[in-house]
Amino acid sequence: MRYLKYWVPPVLYMALIFAVSSMEQPPLPTPKFEWLSIDKLYHFIEYSILSVLLTIALVNVPPKWLPANWIWITAALISILYGASDEWHQTFVPGRFATFSDFVSDAIGAIVGVLGVYLYNRKQNKKRSHFL
Repeated sequence: MRYLKYWVPPVLYMALIFAVSSMEQPPLPTPKFEWLSIDKLYHFIEYSILSVLLTIALVNVPPKWLPANWIWITAALISILYGASDEWHQTFVPGRFATFSDFVSDAIGAIVGVLGVYLYNRKQNKKRSHFL
């Protein structure tokens, strides 16, 4: 049961990403700023969330074969590879196309998400050890 509690959210979120990527026109507003397309921000946020969900799952229910210090890298790599596969998937969707800049936004978002969980986890562990 513990396994499902932590692994269902990232799997469902990945399915949501796939579903939205399969749409010719996703139902998201697309205004543009002079210096940044909001699309890049969407990619960043989308993959930050995915990497947070994957990191939480890996921290709480790690595979037995995965060393503890590899949890963070594994979560980032899974998110980044999923971002690459998502960009490739979009090449098959009419009206959609893959861009390297979208992939970079995905990768940066994934790394920032994992880093955020890592720093939060480290801070929580310091608080716990301080009171022991």
